[in-house]
Amino acid sequence: MILLNYFEPETNSWQQSSFAKIPQQLSSDARVWINLNDASSDELQQVLQRFAIAPTLAEDFSRKRHPPKLEAQPEFNLLIMRGYADPDFSEYSSSAQVNLLYSRNVLISLVHCHNPHMLQQLTPQIAVGQSLTVTDWVKQLILTVSGSYLEKLIAFEDVLSDLEDNMLHRGNDEQMAMMMRYRSVLRKINRNLAYQKDIFADALYEEKNPLLHHFIGPDVRDFYEKFERLHSMTDLYYDQLSDLVEGYMSTTSHQINERMKVLTMVSTIFIPLTFVAGLYGMNFVNIPELQNPNGYFYALFVMALLGVGGLFWFKFKNWW
Repeated sequence: MILLNYFEPETNSWQQSSFAKIPQQLSSDARVWINLNDASSDELQQVLQRFAIAPTLAEDFSRKRHPPKLEAQPEFNLLIMRGYADPDFSEYSSSAQVNLLYSRNVLISLVHCHNPHMLQQLTPQIAVGQSLTVTDWVKQLILTVSGSYLEKLIAFEDVLSDLEDNMLHRGNDEQMAMMMRYRSVLRKINRNLAYQKDIFADALYEEKNPLLHHFIGPDVRDFYEKFERLHSMTDLYYDQLSDLVEGYMSTTSHQINERMKVLTMVSTIFIPLTFVAGLYGMNFVNIPELQNPNGYFYALFVMALLGVGGLFWFKFKNWW
């Protein structure tokens, strides 16, 4: 189903209308928002053909999964963005993908999002008496996408602080697995943020960038700074988690080395004793020491001397 809202300049009001009733020639003051979230593939193609969207833009716009990008044709710009739709960073289901085709007075939106609350936020709101432009809507959606990351990253700072304290005092394998999951999620969203940061970074240095046809320089710079800051935060948190993982691995390795050192010392002491015991445990008839009435005590003395000597040697080498 195609949801269409049409702003009628003569009455200065928004009206819900059917797609078939859109005028062939829109007036300069008219504005149209077409929501294709619930549209079928045939309806989607009908809308794209109605506005003569180039095949390359139409193909990218129709895809459910596509990296963030900005592309333009003479009449319409394509902007694809990804927001974060999960409640926290313990899991990553899928991104909230926002596909926008927009011109000066037409906005065509297609949002793929599994989170109903996030989907509502990514749907332009039309209020009675409100006369927002298409540029205002696109700006609102860009800020909503950036905000979907920001609130999660701010909340994650406390989670990371608690995790760091726990790992310092009583780290375990369960927390280690949790950190690995966090790192995996942060790596994925870092990639999305890098794409989106580059979109606005390019707009700052390209005089003919399509974003500059709709937004003034300060707005584009604000978009870039928001995504650059988000990208830096994910880099920082990822590095902190990496440090915690490496610290835990180093601590665990040190504990294993200490245990192995004790086992090695015990083995080093008892190997000579085992040799002596094995030597005199052989079943040969002619073993002279067996005839000595004090042979047993001599053997015990030699074994004790070897054991104590080994301990003193470890102490002398500062191994113990």
